[in-house]
Formats: sequence, structure tokens, C-alpha cells
Amino acid sequence: MIKVTVKARRGVAIAVVLVFCTAILTLLGILLMNTRQQRGTFSKQYEQTRALMAARSAVQLAIYKYRVLPSEYYRIHQMAIAVKAGGDPAEFNITRMIWLHDLQTEHANTPAAKIKQHLEAGAAGIFDFGVEEFDLVSRTLQGYNQDYLRVRAWGSFNGTRKTLEELVEVQIAQ
Repeated sequence: MIKVTVKARRGVAIAVVLVFCTAILTLLGILLMNTRQQRGTFSKQYEQTRALMAARSAVQLAIYKYRVLPSEYYRIHQMAIAVKAGGDPAEFNITRMIWLHDLQTEHANTPAAKIKQHLEAGAAGIFDFGVEEFDLVSRTLQGYNQDYLRVRAWGSFNGTRKTLEELVEVQIAQ
């Protein structure tokens, strides 16, 4: 007769589970420590993204104003050409300031100020934006002209400022 003896392995399963739990807790601790150090980076990226969103709002507002009131813009453009040819820059500067007035958030009761209020209602922070430059760029190619509106706008969110420039192709009747 063969006698089989079974040794009881009491406590081995508990020890294995404790080792695995300790390993998992150690990995979670390392992960939390690494992401805690990067929180500043993530918040900075968030602010930069919001600032670019505000700048994009300014660009879209400028394009909309051009499409609604193109004759006013062409009058300003003709004045800019006259100034380059030796005309009086004072009238051009005043007209340009009036044109850009609606595109700055610092002026109350403008479309830009209304957009600013809408943006601030959706996010906890302070938005500002405006258009720095808005001019016509023409490129003469083989047999035709290609015209672009160049819009340079800035946006800021909680003090983080970003600039955005965009070329929009337009067609000018000859």
C-alpha cells in the first residue's frame, strides 16, 4: 500500500495576493506621482488652447464683417493705397480705427464684447481678443491675380496670449 501524504499549504495564497496587491499599489503610486508633476503643463496647454480659440473667434468675426460690408473695407483699402502713394495718413488711421472698433473686446456693446461674454459664460476664466491687422494681399500669377484677406488676430485667456494669422481667398470684381 502506498501512503500519500498531502502537506497543507496554508497561507501561500494569501501571501501571493498580498504581493500582487503591493505591486499594483506601487505602480499606481508611481503613476500618480508622475501625473501630479505634469498638471502644470496640462493647465498651460489648456490656457493656450483657450487663447487660440479666442483668437479664432476674432478672425471669424473679421471675415464676417468683411463679407457683410465689403464696400467699406474696399474704401479703407483704397485709402491705404493712397497713403502709400504719399497721401494723408491721418484720415486713413481714423477710418481704420473705426473699422477695427467692432473687432476688439475692450469696447463695450460691440460684437466682440458679446462674443467675449458668451465665451466667459462657458468657461471659468477671462477672455480677451482683437484684430491687429486686416488687409488685402494680391499675388499676380500667370495671367490672373489671386487676392487674399490677411487677418492677424490675438486672443488671451487668463493672461496667456496667442496670435493667429489667416489668409482667406477672396474674389474681387475687376
